[in-house]
Amino acid sequence: MSETRRGTTACLFSYGQLESKDETEEWLEKCHRTLGSITNNLREKEVYNQLSEKVSHSPQQHEEITLALLYSILTDPNSASKSYHTLLLITRDSMAQLVNMCERIVMEKMTKLQDTTRLQLLWLTREMVGSGVAGADRVCFALLKHLPAGNIGTGDAWVYVAESLLNILLDHQEWLEGLPALVDSAVFTYLSILPSHSAQSLASLRQQETNFCVSMLRAKLTDMQPIGRDLLRLLQGVARIPEFTEFWRDLLQQPQTLSPQLTDVHQVLSRRTSRRFIAGRVLPEVEIKLNFLLSKVKFGQHKCYQEWFQKKYLSTPESLLIVPELVRFVCCVIHPPNEILQSDIVPRWAFIGWLLSLCQGKHAVLANAKLALFYDWLAYNPELDNIMNIEPGILLMTNSLRQHPQLSAMLIDFLCRLITTFSPGLEERVREGVLAAFRDILSKEVILSVEPLFESSRFDDGLRQLIRSTFPEFYPQAPAPQPEPGPHPSVPEDNDVIITSSDKGAEGGSTEKPVVIVSDEEEEEERQGVQGEDLEIIGAFSGDEEGKEGEPHGGSSQGFVAIAEISPEPVEEGVEGVDGEVEMGGEEEDRLCLLPESIRETLLSLLLDNEGVVQPAILDEVVQMIREKRSVLGEEGMSVVGGLVARALEQDFATGFRPEDTLSLRESERPSMALCKCASEDESALALLVSLSDHEPSTGYFLLMFLLHHYRDQLSKYKDFTSQCAIHPTLISALVADLKECVEKESSLFFDSLPLIYKEFAVELKHCEELLSVIVANIDPAHLQILMQQLMVRDFAIFGNDKAGIEHLIESSLGLDSFEQFCVWQLLCAEGPDASLVIPAIGKFDAQGRAPCVHNHCHNEGGCSICCCITPVVVFYCRAPRGIVRCNPVPQSRGEWVAGSIRALLPASPAQRTGDSRRVSLDQCQTQQIRQILVPLPGQEWQGHLISDFDPPSKPPPILEGKRSL
Repeated sequence: MSETRRGTTACLFSYGQLESKDETEEWLEKCHRTLGSITNNLREKEVYNQLSEKVSHSPQQHEEITLALLYSILTDPNSASKSYHTLLLITRDSMAQLVNMCERIVMEKMTKLQDTTRLQLLWLTREMVGSGVAGADRVCFALLKHLPAGNIGTGDAWVYVAESLLNILLDHQEWLEGLPALVDSAVFTYLSILPSHSAQSLASLRQQETNFCVSMLRAKLTDMQPIGRDLLRLLQGVARIPEFTEFWRDLLQQPQTLSPQLTDVHQVLSRRTSRRFIAGRVLPEVEIKLNFLLSKVKFGQHKCYQEWFQKKYLSTPESLLIVPELVRFVCCVIHPPNEILQSDIVPRWAFIGWLLSLCQGKHAVLANAKLALFYDWLAYNPELDNIMNIEPGILLMTNSLRQHPQLSAMLIDFLCRLITTFSPGLEERVREGVLAAFRDILSKEVILSVEPLFESSRFDDGLRQLIRSTFPEFYPQAPAPQPEPGPHPSVPEDNDVIITSSDKGAEGGSTEKPVVIVSDEEEEEERQGVQGEDLEIIGAFSGDEEGKEGEPHGGSSQGFVAIAEISPEPVEEGVEGVDGEVEMGGEEEDRLCLLPESIRETLLSLLLDNEGVVQPAILDEVVQMIREKRSVLGEEGMSVVGGLVARALEQDFATGFRPEDTLSLRESERPSMALCKCASEDESALALLVSLSDHEPSTGYFLLMFLLHHYRDQLSKYKDFTSQCAIHPTLISALVADLKECVEKESSLFFDSLPLIYKEFAVELKHCEELLSVIVANIDPAHLQILMQQLMVRDFAIFGNDKAGIEHLIESSLGLDSFEQFCVWQLLCAEGPDASLVIPAIGKFDAQGRAPCVHNHCHNEGGCSICCCITPVVVFYCRAPRGIVRCNPVPQSRGEWVAGSIRALLPASPAQRTGDSRRVSLDQCQTQQIRQILVPLPGQEWQGHLISDFDPPSKPPPILEGKRSL
């Protein structure tokens, strides 16, 4: 048993060039070296006797020898059989430690295992199953969790794991059938990965998996009841495989031949799937990342995390096959508490919207993802199902209405058609399940009303009619339901249809609109917190979503509709028409009539007849038209033109100001950039931007950043722009508002531009507490460090050298929270104004107030001084003309906690020190304890200095050395 080192073939894990050796491997290597020292130069019988004696001494030695033999099995295939036999003979815990370590390696380190180690682990699993080792099924469970749908893993390696594990289960079928939970998980897993094995080279494996699943389903369907409705969802994905087609026929037409207790397929559909099955279809490392994303990452900071996640796990077309499982995992497993739901953490519906946007062009994957989103709706029972499973679906539809109505239209259209096409004979029962879901959503106030969704003006008349006929219960006095396609049984008029908090809305009303409790759609959106920036991660979808080809075994048998057939052609009217043209809503059409006919036709032909794409040349023509017809247009006409341009440039503004290549902004072909460039040279283009800003809030900061970075000599055009905008009365209010919009949508761009902003608007931003509040409210440690460095080298100034201005900024910061005040003082220290400008402001602090810089929650009356805000070391010192100043502690009545009475005489220079002088050295701990503000003697002149750093100095500065007071 030779010692193994990193870099040899006996190494357990693969490492990158900068990675250190794993702790688990180091521990196993240490145990292996100990075993080698015990068994060196011993014969086989002596080895057994020696090891038996050692494991009997203590549990620690038993563990070390067990792990040493495990290491030998995993790294040395030639001696693996002998090591395993030895382990069987000497074990004292029925292999419990071996099983625990194997399970841990699979769950935590499986993706890092070297190929040889992975093969040996599968061999060991087979041996443990064959030997009947207790707990071997736990290792099988862990291996099943590492079989992803799609090719997230390393291709052939994971195919081999799937094949090897399947062979283990088939070769030990009697053992497997004694573990119903393992049977359920194995069938669920292999049904999930079957569509990924559609390649011709995997035909043999696919047939093995098919035979295994079908045989288990026919023999053990009664025991598979815990799987619940997701069993049907996975069976739909493989319904076109002949063996599963036959199984579907029996399930639909004669279910009792499969299970005596099974009456129909709805019995399976109505049973909720346990979380463990859905969680088992997501890799452990992916599960960790998703939990972090949806519990720690704030909205607005999520893009970089999503980009990393996509690059890591969803970068190939094959890997997108896991998107439906991710949607199910987010809906059914991740249920955030109220604290997270009420915070600014990335909401689940937004993350699912982003996942759907990745499936553009992948019709079968998108159809399966939509089905995964709504699957719990089909047989929803408020007493058995969880409202959190359906919450993402309704919030995604309602929150997308404002800026992405095509997404809302696609989803509600899919849901309506799913009711009638899901399974013939179950239409009414499925509709009742969806109705129950809507009733529970409204009763628990997930949304306040369905009217904004059902009667959205962004939907076309056909879709609204489909919704009305599918859900007549939400429309008092509506006719019997006749949805398209296919008729529905009529619903009695006395059905309980009132979904509001009271029954008054159903009385005496002749309107066909749903019963609501809000005044209008805008108030509803405000209550739900619908913000434009909340929807920027949701992508647009293609016009044709119906799967036509290439679905891997995604179909159904007779009587059960295929997934690709369930997915209807989405309705995207209101945003894009059949030919890709942008369409106007009714209100916009009325306003468009205010324009002269010649101008209206010109605008429509320029903006709407170019397949939805607005080129810079088109905008040049619009500007030219405004230049010629501006007197005719007037303010109302310019507002209409601005609205049309805003609609045409909506997607361009949604991508943000800064493209991947910032150097190419000047020559950018983006229409928004071209319009900003034109505005720097043409008053008519500037007038168009002013009208555009009424409809697109990003216009101001787009123009500001464009001029700031590329046409700084034309920056006066921004001042002209703000003077013409009626929303903000002054330049400073407009500037702060635009910068707020910028930091909310592109925080890095905001902080990168701050030095230029403070330089170019030095007079306007002097003593501007609003912008300082915006900075510290949105700053993170990385940007704080960068700004401090720029302030230290005098790239720009925030506070200046004006005493009144610094006092004003400090006093205005007292209302901020603790971290924001900390950032204010860090920036102040980095800028380094004279202490005489800062100390008067400190003397005005009210210790009895609530400013975190004064109060320390560890003390009832006292608090930490400014030294605590400027962590870790901040020292104010002064010199009198004669070289002496008295340092007095702040009185207890001022609320300052003082570690002790400190009085020091500070010499003006080292030469004045006498022989009995004593050094006063303050370390970090003492600095935190000493709470004092230096108070000068009457008539003395102050000279100040401020010391601040992230790391405390190794020794105090010379000024802290002094003589003891007499």
